Amino acid sequence: MEIKYFAYIRDYTGEKRTSWNESVDDLADLLRQLSKKYGNKFRDAVFDEEQTDLNSEIIILVNGRHVQHLNGIHTKLAANDLVAIFPVVAGG
Repeated sequence: MEIKYFAYIRDYTGEKRTSWNESVDDLADLLRQLSKKYGNKFRDAVFDEEQTDLNSEIIILVNGRHVQHLNGIHTKLAANDLVAIFPVVAGG
């Protein structure tokens, strides 16, 4: 699985992209594993306060589709998926 990071998420990971070869069931499982690797700032950026759903200020695409249009945090993942993680863009 290929994972790409954007904007300040890159600051938390220290990289623009990574290949993930660990077994994962769904997006929640992947984000928990990534949080163990990257630490609390990453975890707080991707999860809500209860760590049961996505933070409202994060956007995650799986193969170019927003997970809100899939199965949210419970979106199933496969080894050949491309996951993109980036913060909501704001501006005026």
